[in-house]
Amino acid sequence: MKPMLLHGLSAALMIGAAVTAAWQAWAGGDLVHFPEDYRRGVHYATVNRGNIREELFTSREAIEAVKRGEPFPSGTVITMEDHRGGELHRFVVMEKRAGWGAEYPPAQRNGEWEYRSFAPDRTVNTGENLARCFSCHKSREGQDFVWTADRMRNTP
Repeated sequence: MKPMLLHGLSAALMIGAAVTAAWQAWAGGDLVHFPEDYRRGVHYATVNRGNIREELFTSREAIEAVKRGEPFPSGTVITMEDHRGGELHRFVVMEKRAGWGAEYPPAQRNGEWEYRSFAPDRTVNTGENLARCFSCHKSREGQDFVWTADRMRNTP
């Protein structure tokens, strides 16, 4: 009886892990849509790393919240144009909405932020591993998970 119980428990754990992983993959970026009007916002930073140039845009409301020392408001969208070798490579968008992110375990969760990658033609880049976004931004918890909050503070 004991081996049968262990086999059943093992199978249940494997199924649970697979369902959780699939659900998290679905729950993530699917909430974020391409912000067609992102360039109407504020271009607040250019980050150069070797042959990579990142152009960052967000709303005036997000910048003013950071300047006041407040968290980013629900509805904040940060759009990054990722240029490589002088060509547009992709867009990466992070968006914050009240209640988002609750399905992630604490070790992965980035507050209420979600991420999505888009190809240069603005279609969803389904090959992007969004776990990398969560992992990288997790270390910026004290800045509401945003690496460039300091650049926003210095934006006129």
